[in-house]
Amino acid sequence: MVMVINKRIKRVVLENKAQYIGSILLITFSCFLLTGMVLVGANLKRLTHEFENRYVQEDASFTTDKSIDNLQELGLAADAVIEEGKTFDYTLSEGITLRIFTKNDRVNIPAIIEGKELSGSGDILLHPAFAAAQKLKIGDVLTILDKQFTVAGFMALPHYIYPLRSETDIMYSPQNFGIAVLSREDFTALGKGSNFYAVKFNRPEERPRAQSANFIKLLKSRGIDIVQWTDIGGNSRVRTVTMKNDSINLMSKAVPAAVLLLTAILLGNVIGRLIKRESVIAGALYALGYKRKEIYRHYLKFPLVIAVIGGVLGTVLGLFIVRPELLFLLGYFAIPLTGIDYSPTVMIISLLLPVLFLGLSGLFVIRNELKHSPVELMKGDKEKSKVNFLEHVLKLGKLKFAAKFQIREQLRSLSRLALLLAGCAAATVLLLYGFFLKSGMDYLLTDSLKNAYNFQYEYVFKSPRTEPAPAGSEPFSGSKFLPAGDNNRDFYVVGVLPDSALYTLVDESGARLRMNQVIITKPLANQMKVKQGDTVNIVRKADYQEFSLQVGSIADSYSRFIFMPLAEYNGKFGMPEGSYTGLGSNELLDIPENQPYSVVSMEEKAAAVRGSMAPVVLLVVFISAVAFIIGMIIIYVVTSMIIEENKRTISLMKIFGYRKKEVNSLILNSSTMVVVIGYILGIPLSFAAMGGLMKALENSVTFSMPVMIDPLYIVVGFIVVMLSYGLSKLLCRKKVNAVSMSEALKAGTE
Repeated sequence: MVMVINKRIKRVVLENKAQYIGSILLITFSCFLLTGMVLVGANLKRLTHEFENRYVQEDASFTTDKSIDNLQELGLAADAVIEEGKTFDYTLSEGITLRIFTKNDRVNIPAIIEGKELSGSGDILLHPAFAAAQKLKIGDVLTILDKQFTVAGFMALPHYIYPLRSETDIMYSPQNFGIAVLSREDFTALGKGSNFYAVKFNRPEERPRAQSANFIKLLKSRGIDIVQWTDIGGNSRVRTVTMKNDSINLMSKAVPAAVLLLTAILLGNVIGRLIKRESVIAGALYALGYKRKEIYRHYLKFPLVIAVIGGVLGTVLGLFIVRPELLFLLGYFAIPLTGIDYSPTVMIISLLLPVLFLGLSGLFVIRNELKHSPVELMKGDKEKSKVNFLEHVLKLGKLKFAAKFQIREQLRSLSRLALLLAGCAAATVLLLYGFFLKSGMDYLLTDSLKNAYNFQYEYVFKSPRTEPAPAGSEPFSGSKFLPAGDNNRDFYVVGVLPDSALYTLVDESGARLRMNQVIITKPLANQMKVKQGDTVNIVRKADYQEFSLQVGSIADSYSRFIFMPLAEYNGKFGMPEGSYTGLGSNELLDIPENQPYSVVSMEEKAAAVRGSMAPVVLLVVFISAVAFIIGMIIIYVVTSMIIEENKRTISLMKIFGYRKKEVNSLILNSSTMVVVIGYILGIPLSFAAMGGLMKALENSVTFSMPVMIDPLYIVVGFIVVMLSYGLSKLLCRKKVNAVSMSEALKAGTE
């Protein structure tokens, strides 16, 4: 008997293809994202960890006021490996800078991604993304300071995984900046460069900060002053990979779970309506001798079959995107691809989750619908004629027939109404997520790089200068700090002239702030929970010494900085009187070559951000397409349910002489207002979701992005959702036209 009843499954699914195929597509998409994103995140994390360990990533790098003579003896005293390196920036052509490093053998060892190691004089290793952007191949020749070097291969450095030009940069642009490695002999022959030191502690079980603090004390006890110190945990060129991993892991859980939940609710509605329509059949099956468990199992097979089909399709398809997505990411993060781990655990979870979600949803609905006695079931669905409280509250009597019919059609099934609202709101959140990213990056480009900075060139020196600033320039000093008690979220404290014209900072009212006070930017103030007039405790990263500052004003800016008068900066932090570490200027300055420095133009920074926006734009397009498809599927399935439940009504309309256009308008347009309301509800939900995402990632990101969206994108999002709605109506029109006049006669006969 069980075999006989189960033969209905295929027939019922084929009769209601739209609802079941739509559910399968949603599950496929959810498992596709779950498998693909989780495996990409896990592999990126594993490859990063392997790279950092195999090629001995530094625990810290530092520069000093004088050379350290006996590194081996210092390393023994500190129980660490210390290696000296040299570097300098070379301008290949206008707007293109190459940062050249000596090849290290003990710490930060270059990893060969393609090609070969440095084998002799005249070889050079390049970062692969820079080589691709500059159209350089292995075997090509580069001229540096009138010397020719042959590209031997492409490499990656453990402390420059994401090779930002400056630690204050937001994005990497290989069109403007790259890194390279030369042998020590070739580097020395060029006669340029400044020293720095990389240290790797031998006791990984101890806290990195404690080891760094002890090492800094050891240096001071030997009369060595640190000019700059960067822990690996505060290195933006490494933390960006952590941020990417965190965002992938977060999205790989949130998006698939949301889609699965929506699908479970959707399919629960479908199964519930199926049982209501077949209540007489269910009652007859009881009367024929079928046990309650057998009927439960029969109806439970509908969601389980769909879960298995969608789960298998999505999991298999998800495996195909792992390699191309990893290769895309590794093009920016220059990590050797030693292999891909297709974790069986992830695949099993991807297969089981839809079974769990849909199984529980189906079981709940089936138990609720089949709890009645066989006699009650055979009487049919009594609730279909009931008027719910919303219809009582709303006074529809004065409305025209078309409006009254469409409103009542939505109100007659509150569960279906809630599903459509939730589906449209979820599609809106997903759609606007991409637009939030684009708007936030556009704002950072204008606010941080154009409006706040009133100079074209930024010069940063390796050590403090006391010489008078050249004409047409303005001095400043900057150093990295941490909030007291927080080892992760570092920021810059910058000393500027009290009457500085370099920066334009405004408060929340838009009034320009004077630079003769301590000014903290808004995201940093929120993070440290300080207000105007409060005292903030900060720790200098160079030596972990703690200081206190009284906040004079809060700037309405999304960068993470504290600004203060330069003289106060020097006095507070023990710098030489009248010293500075940087210059801002609107013209190129003539700086003596014996004073090591780096220079970057604001236009180059802006170009780097603009150049790096291409992946963001692609992400926006992809997310928009996904949101469009999800919205279309949900609206299509719900509209199909409306048509299925109104076959008799549609048939009667045709008998009474309604034209096809009028019938389509009454049935298919009944959801228009619900879709619009769903989109409107999705807007505040999008703000809340984006705010939650920024909060979750605040420990790993190196900048704060405003939770804002261009009003134009709100309009574009609405157009996309309405296009999705329009396409779903177009697909459903055939179903309405296919309803024959005989449906009403059949219903009457039954």
